[in-house]
Amino acid sequence: MNNTYKLLGLGFMALGLAACQSTPRPYNGNVGYQIESQSNGRATLAYTLAGRKSQQVDERKLQRACQKVLGSNKQYKIDILSISEIANPAIQTPQYGRQLGQSRTSVSLSNTPDLHNSEDMATRESLDATRPSTLSVVRYTCS
Repeated sequence: MNNTYKLLGLGFMALGLAACQSTPRPYNGNVGYQIESQSNGRATLAYTLAGRKSQQVDERKLQRACQKVLGSNKQYKIDILSISEIANPAIQTPQYGRQLGQSRTSVSLSNTPDLHNSEDMATRESLDATRPSTLSVVRYTCS
């Protein structure tokens, strides 16, 4: 009985996390959708997408953003106006180690204390590398 509750709880958590992956979010300075124009039953949106490139997941996000803006759960016709890539504004490149001229090469030791005395530089760099360097901006209309 106890294992049944654990499996049921784990299943609900997985379902909740899967639902959050395709939920549209208003633009937060990094990712999300912005309303460019809206009229009766028609809207033009710009959606900034990050992460993996999955056409099915992206289509669901675009469709759900249309449903959230236009206010019903029907399927809308989506016309893509443009797709462009921009640099990720969330990536900050702090200067660790020493810069060698105008190149991108820098030399430092793994545990060299710098601005972040309590953090390991190698760990910080590996965590920063998980962020995408570019974001996709999709402009589209829903009708």
